[in-house]
Amino acid sequence: MRFLGSIAWLGVAAAALVGAGGMHPRLLEARRAAELNQGDPLENAPPLVAFTTVALGGFRGLVVDLLWMRASELQDKGRYFELVQLADWITKLQPRFASIWAYHGWNLAYNVSVMLADPAERWRWVRHGISLMRDEGMAYNPGSALLHRELAWIFQHKLGMDMDQAHIHYKRQWAAEMQALFGGPRPDLEALAAAPAAPAGLLRDPAVAALAAELRAAGVDPFSVRVLDPAPLPDALRARVSDAPEGAALRTFVRARRMREVYKLDPARMLEVERNVGARLEWRLPSPHAIYWAAAGLEFARTQFDEVSLRRQIFQSLGDGFLRGRLTLDPDRDLFVVSPNLDLLPAVRAAYEESLRRHPGEPTLRQAHRNFLIDAVMISATYNRMQQARELYAELNRLYPSGAPETVEAYIASTWASHVDDLDTAQALAAVEAALYQAAFWKMLGDDEVSAGHEQIASLCWRAFMDRRLDPELRERTGIPPIETIRDRAVERVRAELGAGGARK
Repeated sequence: MRFLGSIAWLGVAAAALVGAGGMHPRLLEARRAAELNQGDPLENAPPLVAFTTVALGGFRGLVVDLLWMRASELQDKGRYFELVQLADWITKLQPRFASIWAYHGWNLAYNVSVMLADPAERWRWVRHGISLMRDEGMAYNPGSALLHRELAWIFQHKLGMDMDQAHIHYKRQWAAEMQALFGGPRPDLEALAAAPAAPAGLLRDPAVAALAAELRAAGVDPFSVRVLDPAPLPDALRARVSDAPEGAALRTFVRARRMREVYKLDPARMLEVERNVGARLEWRLPSPHAIYWAAAGLEFARTQFDEVSLRRQIFQSLGDGFLRGRLTLDPDRDLFVVSPNLDLLPAVRAAYEESLRRHPGEPTLRQAHRNFLIDAVMISATYNRMQQARELYAELNRLYPSGAPETVEAYIASTWASHVDDLDTAQALAAVEAALYQAAFWKMLGDDEVSAGHEQIASLCWRAFMDRRLDPELRERTGIPPIETIRDRAVERVRAELGAGGARK
C-alpha cells in the first residue's frame, strides 16, 4: 500500500513538472511583455557559462562576492593585468550582470591599455574592451542601456578625444578597419540595408544562384569574405564577381552580413541615424559610432538617468562631428587629416535648441551653447562661409550680448588681433605660414572653399601683426616678411611634402 502511494505521488510530481514546463514559454512571454528580463534564456553558451549557471546554483552569488572583493583589492593596488582573468571568471559566473561586462571592458580599454608604451599594443587592449562589451556583454544582456552607454563612451572619449597619447593611432586603425569593411571610404547604406538577411533570399535571383554554384564548383564559399577580393579567382569568375550585377549583389550581401555579424552594425539603423541627423556621417571616424550605439540604447532606457545620459552622448558626439567629423585619408601619402564637417551644423544647432527648451535654466548648457556659437562663427569664416558666419554671429549677440563688435568681420579681426598681441616675431611668422600652408594644402586636395578661408585667416593675422609696427625701424627689426614671400614658402613646402605622390615628412 505504501509502495502504491509512493508511485501515486511520483505520478503527481511528474504531472506537475510537465505542467510547469508547459507554463514556461508563457511565463517567458509575460516577462518580456513586462520588460522584466533583458534577454531570452542563454543558448549555445560556452561550456563554463552553462556549467556554472546550472551546477553552482545559488552558491554563484557567494563565489562572485569573494571574487569581487579580490578584484577591488587588485584595483586598489593597480594590478590591472591580474584583474583581466579575475573579471573573466566573474563574467562567466554572472553573465547577465551587465555592470560586470561594463567594468571589464572599461578596465581593458583604459586601465590595462595605458600600462603599455607601444601604440599598437595599446590599441589591441582598447579593441579588446570594445569587442568584449559589444560581442559578449550585449549578447548576454541585449537590453542593457548601461552597455550601450559605456560602448558609446569608449568611441566618444577613448577613440574620439585626444586624452590618450596614442589616440591618433587608434583613429588610424579604426578608419583602416572601417574602410576595409565598407570596401571604400563610404558605405552604400541604401544597398546594404536592402540586402537580404539570409542566403535563401539572395539565391531567389537565378543569376546570383548560378554564380554561387560556379563559385562552389571552383572551391570557393560564395558567402565568404573571399568574394570581396576576387583577384585570386579564375579569370571568368573574377570578372563576374567584380563587374556583373549578380556579383555586386553577392558582394553587397557578404559585406552587409559581415557588418551585422562581426561588428554588430545594422546598415538600416546606420541609415536611420543619418536621416535623423540630416547629413551623411563619416563612419570611418569614432563619433558616428558613438551616436549609433547611444541611439540604439535609447529604446532600453528605463530611467531618466539612462535617457539623459544617452541623449547627452548623441548631442556631444554630434558637436564633435561638427568640429572633427571630416576625414581626408590617403595611405599612399601617409595622409590622415581630420577637419570640421559643416554639414552637421543644422543638427548640432537643433540639438542645442531642444536641450535649451527642456532645461532653460541650466547654466552649463548655456555656456556650452555660447562656446559652440563662437566656434561655429570662427569655423564658418575659416571655410569662407561668411553669410553663415554672419547669421551665427547675430545669434550669438542676440542670445549672449557682450559688447562685441557689430560686424562679424570686425569680430574676427579683433579676435585675431588679440591673439597676435601675445606673439613674438617668430611665433607670428609661424602662425601666418601655418595658415598659408593649410590654404595651399587644401588647394592641392581640390577644396577651394577651405583654401580661401585659410588664406583669409593668414591675411588677417599678417595685417594685425604688422599694423602694430608702423614705425619703419620697428617694422624692419621685428616685422615679418611680405605675405607673398611667406605664401611662396608655404606652397613649396606643400609641394615638397605632398606633391608627386610623396609621403609627408
